Amino acid sequence: MDAGLPVVELALLNAVGRGRRLSTATPEQTGYELGRTTTLVYIAGRQWHSETMTTRPEIVRTALSLNGTCNGEGYDGSNPFSTNLGRPAEAWCGDFVTDVYKRALIPLPSMQPGCRSGFAYCPDAVDYGRARGATRNSWDADHGDIVLFDWNGDGVADHTEIVTGYRDGALFTIGGNSGPSNLDSFTGDGGVHRHRWPAPAGTGNNDVLVVIDTSKVVAFGGPTHPTRPGHPPPAEPRLLMLKSPMMHGADIRALQHALNQRSNAGLATDGIYDPSMRNAVLNWQRREHIEVDGIVGPQTRSSLGLPA
Repeated sequence: MDAGLPVVELALLNAVGRGRRLSTATPEQTGYELGRTTTLVYIAGRQWHSETMTTRPEIVRTALSLNGTCNGEGYDGSNPFSTNLGRPAEAWCGDFVTDVYKRALIPLPSMQPGCRSGFAYCPDAVDYGRARGATRNSWDADHGDIVLFDWNGDGVADHTEIVTGYRDGALFTIGGNSGPSNLDSFTGDGGVHRHRWPAPAGTGNNDVLVVIDTSKVVAFGGPTHPTRPGHPPPAEPRLLMLKSPMMHGADIRALQHALNQRSNAGLATDGIYDPSMRNAVLNWQRREHIEVDGIVGPQTRSSLGLPA
């Protein structure tokens, strides 16, 4: 199986340890310190200083160090990536991609309204990439790129992973909240898994909607940007936000009722946190002068008269 892996992925797998399972989010265990390279750069005054920077291979290295996290624990459950971003645990494929870049100290820009970094709702990432001319074909993908998948052919992205390489007509990726690996022994439902997708040059793969060239999104080789860990979400009531797939439930229906009553939002009371609901939440947060992030937590709930 290894003979078919991209050179970068094979080398980095050997570096981080094959088959290593990591289930916590500490720097020592998850490779938080792996996504950096120390180099010497010339600064005015004829002095040389060390500066840390992140490159494409080190994004892959950081991601591969997390392979097997939450393997077999099912989909949409508790995970260290959503926690590190302060987001709801459900539907965390976008959280994994966002958090890998955060751990590598080169955080993604906001690719979704309300998100300080990256995205949680895959269609927003597609729109972001297309608007900036940052998309390309699967056979042109480079390691560290972001791939968006469309499982049912409706033109709407359903899932996202990080590209670890392309070789011999195959695209290699790693993703969170994903299906079983077809490359190694991590074959449980849910968790962080590596995948191989047939994607011949000129043809690609029908499940791949778009690949985002991350060199047009972040500055590889530039200074790193240390970030702070997010606040762990409360156990109850759960945090709510726009994610892929979209969150749903009675608590969202109650929120829709409250937004309709308090701000005449005109939302359907179907219990689904969709883009129109996200926009209504953002508008409400601006009106109430609370953090405008599209996440419904204790402060937003209280402002709407809901139990916090």
